[in-house]
Amino acid sequence: MIRQKRQAVQADSALREIQQLIDRGDYATARRKIRSRLLFSRASTPLLHEAARLERRAGNLKAAISYYQRLLALSAHDAGALNGLGLTWYDSGDWQQAESYYQQALRVLPDYAACLNNYAILLHKQFRHQEAIGCYQRLLTHDPHYREAAYGLSTVYAHTGQLDEAATQLRGLLQQQPEEPRWQNTLGMVLLRQGEFNEGWRRYQYRYHAANPDAFFRLPALTQPYWQGEPLNGKTIAILCEQGLGDIIQFSRYVTRLKREKQAAEVVFLGRPELHALLSTLPDIDRCLTHFEELNGVAFDCWCMQLDLPAWFLTQDPFGPLPPLFQIEAHRLAQWQLSQKSEALQVGVVWKGNSAHKNDAQRSLAHFNQLAPLWQVPGIRWVSLQKGAGEEEVLPCAATQPALALGPRFHDYADTASAIAQLDLVISVDTSVAHLAGSMGKPCWVMVPGIATDWRWTAGREDSLWYPQMRLFYRHQDEEWTAVITRIACALETWVKQQ
Repeated sequence: MIRQKRQAVQADSALREIQQLIDRGDYATARRKIRSRLLFSRASTPLLHEAARLERRAGNLKAAISYYQRLLALSAHDAGALNGLGLTWYDSGDWQQAESYYQQALRVLPDYAACLNNYAILLHKQFRHQEAIGCYQRLLTHDPHYREAAYGLSTVYAHTGQLDEAATQLRGLLQQQPEEPRWQNTLGMVLLRQGEFNEGWRRYQYRYHAANPDAFFRLPALTQPYWQGEPLNGKTIAILCEQGLGDIIQFSRYVTRLKREKQAAEVVFLGRPELHALLSTLPDIDRCLTHFEELNGVAFDCWCMQLDLPAWFLTQDPFGPLPPLFQIEAHRLAQWQLSQKSEALQVGVVWKGNSAHKNDAQRSLAHFNQLAPLWQVPGIRWVSLQKGAGEEEVLPCAATQPALALGPRFHDYADTASAIAQLDLVISVDTSVAHLAGSMGKPCWVMVPGIATDWRWTAGREDSLWYPQMRLFYRHQDEEWTAVITRIACALETWVKQQ
């Protein structure tokens, strides 16, 4: 008895020490301590739970699973271990196993809040939105103050286009914790999609907040002050691009306004190499850079991230100057001169975006041949603008649709722009080429996903506030791309007749 008490006291002391190490972030030492203690206390449930959690945190998923299985060998109805196995299998990408363990945990403990939250996240990831909403609501009925669940519910609402519900949920959270950057940023994107630009831009600045665990990026450590919209009065400002190529193209219009409206003496624009030649044609920009290190050789007084600029141009026309924005150099036009042998209208197509984009599964087509219904519309010569992933899909289809494959030959976006300048229409998924065509003032039809629709496409509109010549074709929820392409084919027949 005395020996058992001594072991219990030692185990409690060890757990306290391990918890202190975890609180300090010294996970490696905590793991070593736990492994050492488990040599003497192999059946210690608290130690096994901590060991499993630490191994999972370290990415050692096999070791974590082994510890959780030891816990279940001690007690088959250990809801914490079942939930932990669900989390670990989720991390490994085996969502079927994860769901099985979450369900087992909830059979043991139906109101297990953390498990309900984890299960809802899994359902959301699988685009099982109504089930995810039901799971979050079940949790919040039991525990209305579970903030992670309230936030998770807001994201499902936002992704499914229930923007009012998402905003209400987020505002409720921010009443409790006004400076929580993740909630602020998400509300900002919801408001921007709703067309509430004044408040939306302000909240969207939380996207890079140091305390935001989902921050898109971290601000660089520059010694110059960050610009907050004040008159520049003859100063030099550096603008740093961010996010995707389409973002840089879309919001380059604001960079051109700094001299005219904010009295900048010089404007330095840090872009990306593949956009350098294109951005260099923009007016009122003195230097275009392509790499961050180049800023070391440039004297400037202040700086700003590119997507913070709209917040400081909330004029009557917050979207101006409207396209066309870019100048196409004559020698490039000559290089990419398209044949005019027939009277056919020339239409460019893009069917895939960046495969690394988090919503690419929703916004890209699986294959070029999904566009086949469009080939039936007479009077069109098709031009593939696809560059990178998917560009090879055109060639096997040449027998049924001899599309001119220009994309593989493009060196940069100035080449792409030179080809677009000679087209009558561009049809594209939601990717950078759509923004390029729109910025050039070229008629452009964009296939927009109905799930997790980007905030750049204002809700409730089939046109674009940013691009007057653009038309949006939405893929509605539970709809295949086939239905969208059929609608485009019908619209295309009408368009051809009108030309």
